[in-house]
Amino acid sequence: MHAADVVIDDVRVVCLPEAVTGPFQEGDSRHAVVARAAGMTGVFGPVDELPAALVAAGLGRTVIGCRVSDHAELLTRLLARLGPHGAGLGRWAAGAVDCAVWDLHGKLSGLPVAALLTDTPAPRVPVYGSWLSLDLARDGAADAVRGTAAQGFAFTKWSMRRTQNVQHMAELAGCAASWAEAPVALDALGTWGVETAADLASLLPPGTVRWVEDPLPRTEKDAYRELRAASSLPVAFGERLSDAASARELLELGPAAFTFDVAWCGGITEACTWMALAEQAGTPVHLHGRAFLPALHLAAAFPHLAGPLEYQVVWEPKRQRALSGTVVPEDGWAALPEGPGLGLEVRC
Repeated sequence: MHAADVVIDDVRVVCLPEAVTGPFQEGDSRHAVVARAAGMTGVFGPVDELPAALVAAGLGRTVIGCRVSDHAELLTRLLARLGPHGAGLGRWAAGAVDCAVWDLHGKLSGLPVAALLTDTPAPRVPVYGSWLSLDLARDGAADAVRGTAAQGFAFTKWSMRRTQNVQHMAELAGCAASWAEAPVALDALGTWGVETAADLASLLPPGTVRWVEDPLPRTEKDAYRELRAASSLPVAFGERLSDAASARELLELGPAAFTFDVAWCGGITEACTWMALAEQAGTPVHLHGRAFLPALHLAAAFPHLAGPLEYQVVWEPKRQRALSGTVVPEDGWAALPEGPGLGLEVRC
C-alpha cells in the first residue's frame, strides 16, 4: 500500500521504560508520541510530560483518519483543535504529533524524512556545540570551554544570564572567546532587556560574540526594534516564536540568526514554512537543538539555508539514551541516519 493512501488509525502517548532508557533524573523527558497506520508505527521522543499530556488528552485523536502523507491537513487539524491555546506547549504538542507522523510516512515509504523533503538531501550537516548549564564564572569553566571547542564544532554557545555587573558579563564573554579561541554565541535566556544589551554591546571586545540569543524577555517586533535602535548588538531569536506571522515580522528586522526549534514551532511541516520565510528575509538559520533528530533531517533537506545545527553537548546524549542508536558529531559534522523515517527508533 502506498503511503499516500494510508490513513492514521491511532495516536497515543507512551511512557518510556526507565529500565531501558533511564535512569531518569529530575527534568528528564520520559514520554514518546506514537502514530500508527497500516500496522506500522512512527514515533517521536523523548517528549516532556506537559506536551505529552496534551496529546494524550485528545489532541492526538484529532488526526485519526487523516492521510499519513497529507501533512498540511494534519497541521491544520492540530492547530484548529488547539484554537487560542496554539502557542507554547500547544505548539510543542502539535509538533510532537507532526514529527511522529513524518517518521511514520518515511517508514511506509522506505525513505528518510529528509528524502521526503528533497530529492538530494545532504549526507551530513555542520553542527555547533552548546553547554547552557555551565556557569562561565565557576572553577573549571576554562577547561570545559577549551575541551568543548577542541571537539571541532563550527562554534560554541554558552549561557549568559543577566547580572547587576554588566562589566563582569562582558569580561566573561571575552574569557569564553579567548578559551574557545574563536567568537562565541551567547544565550541570554530572555533575561537581559534593552538597557543591559546596549550596555554590554558597548563593553564587548571586538570579535568576541557571533550573536546573543534571546536577549529580551519578549520576542516581539517592537521590543527588538527598540533594541536595534539602541545597539548594534548582533541578535538571534526564534525558539520562543509560536506562529509564522510573528516569525515573518521579526525576520524583517534582519537578525544575525534565526534559531527556531523544529518541534516547538509546530513540527517539521511548519518548520518548512519558517525555512522559506528565513530564505525570503536572507537570514541564516541555525536550528535549535531540543528536537535534534528532526532538525538534522530538516537541515539536510535545506543545506543551502541551514547553517550549523545546535548540538547540546550535555543534554543531547542523555536524550539519545531513548533511541536505538546515537548521532555523535565528529569534527563539527553530524551524519544523517540512513534508516527510513527519522532513522533511529525510540526504545518504547
